[in-house]
Amino acid sequence: MKIIDNKKDYYDYISGIYRIDDLVVYDRRGSVALNSESVLLDGMDYYFSSKTLSTDKPLTEKRYWELKSIVRYREAKATKHRYNKTWKEGQVYHFILEVGYTHYRFEVERWIIDSKHENAHVEYRLIDTLKDVQKRYSDVPMCIILCQTQYWQVSNEGRWKETHRIENPILTGTFITKIVPPSDIWQDLYEYLSSLKNKPFTDTRTDVQKLESAGFDKKTSFRNVN
Repeated sequence: MKIIDNKKDYYDYISGIYRIDDLVVYDRRGSVALNSESVLLDGMDYYFSSKTLSTDKPLTEKRYWELKSIVRYREAKATKHRYNKTWKEGQVYHFILEVGYTHYRFEVERWIIDSKHENAHVEYRLIDTLKDVQKRYSDVPMCIILCQTQYWQVSNEGRWKETHRIENPILTGTFITKIVPPSDIWQDLYEYLSSLKNKPFTDTRTDVQKLESAGFDKKTSFRNVN
């Protein structure tokens, strides 16, 4: 796979390990560095900044049906407990990293310790990885989709509603590099771009249009010749 961009990302070096297929190209020009100040000021700081934010708060006590964390909710529901039992939870945010036909669904939890308001505690969790997704959010090979989630107790699944997106993100400098191996990102991109190259062509032209493209003249070639 050949990558065209003036920025480097943590998985780019994989192209030097495998044979470069010049027919599979990821045109990443116009990419956005997630660790840049301009992007973080656009609301991405809740997801990627380790600095204390004005909205950060101490942990609060919640019953399991009040939990925003999908990970904590699943754990609480799976264990036996009293009705009035509570769990401590910070502020929780969710997003999807869409790479080709793969969705990496993440959860970020932030809080501050009462005695140390100058330091934010941030935890990052990969909830799950969905392969061979049928419905993509974006037409570009890679995208960050910020979401609001609502958990359905019956199906043990959540509803992920998009609120904002960053297309062609540069992941270097974010926690994602410590969770998702660079080879996985590279392979997801390669498979997606290869599938576009091999996508079958459907000819929607009429029979007349096909004949005209072959050199026939509509006025003279289709006349009845006695």
